[in-house]
This record gives sequence, structure tokens and C-alpha cells, in this order.
Amino acid sequence: MYYSIDFRALIKMLVPVRLRKPVTLSWLKCLVQPVTDIYNLFVQNRNNNLYLLQHNSQVVYLQAALNDTFDATDRGIYIIDGSIADPLFLFLNAENHPLWLGLNAEEGTTAYPDPQWLYTGAETAYNAFNFLVMVPVAVVYDTDRMRALIDRYRLPSKGSYMMVSY
Repeated sequence: MYYSIDFRALIKMLVPVRLRKPVTLSWLKCLVQPVTDIYNLFVQNRNNNLYLLQHNSQVVYLQAALNDTFDATDRGIYIIDGSIADPLFLFLNAENHPLWLGLNAEEGTTAYPDPQWLYTGAETAYNAFNFLVMVPVAVVYDTDRMRALIDRYRLPSKGSYMMVSY
């Protein structure tokens, strides 16, 4: 790191030997303290920015960020997809996409897995949540802070989510 500076050692190195008295060194350390504080803020901000750059909107990175923030010891927070049912489409004979729906007595005679379930359009859509954040009951967290962290890392195109305790 090019900017790793030890200001206390720098003071000792730059002061002439004849002026290296405890009172003079203490006075110079007091003068350099505001610069040291700003330098520490810079290093802390840089480390936070590097952490943010290491995590993107992938599920594993979102889980890692949530576990780092709220459950660093057990790492029990995980994310699951929202429930969705695959639609089964029915076609007319004129559309040349035949789909035979067999009776219960005729199981095993179709090329499709048995049984075939028909869902409405509302049932095949996402059930209001694109993903669920599963949080252990033992984890104490601030809901607003967790929502802010999830909103920082999730894709903007992802709709809603829900936090569930298990």
C-alpha cells in the first residue's frame, strides 16, 4: 500500500537528533493528531469501499453480506426463491401442439409426467415475493437496517422480498 504511513515514526525520523526531546516529540505528536485522524478515516472508508466492491447482486454475496453484518458466528441467514408453479398450456388441434390429458386410470401411458396439474394465471405467477430471506430466530436484527442492506445489494429488477424467521 503506497499510502501506509506511520506518523509517529515519521515524526521521529524527520526531527533532528538534537531536538528529539520528550516535550518536543509530544508537542509534534499533538500537532499531527488531526492529520492522523483524517488518515484513519480515509483508510476506514477505503476498506468499506473495497468490501462493497467485493459483493455484487448474486445470491451468495448477498447472503455473505447479511451474515457478516447480522450473524457472523453461526452464519445461518440464507435466501430461497419465491414459490412458482410451472404453467401447463392447452392447445387447440388447429395449433398443431397436441397435449393429451389422461385420466387417473390411464397413468403411465403418456410421455408427460403424471399427473398433469392445471393452474390459473395467478397461481403460476410469483406469490408476491421474488425471494425470501430466512433469518434464524436467535438472530437479533433491526428490520430497517436489514432492508437497507438487501436493497443495496439486490438487483433493481427484482421485485419484492420478505424476511422470514425460522
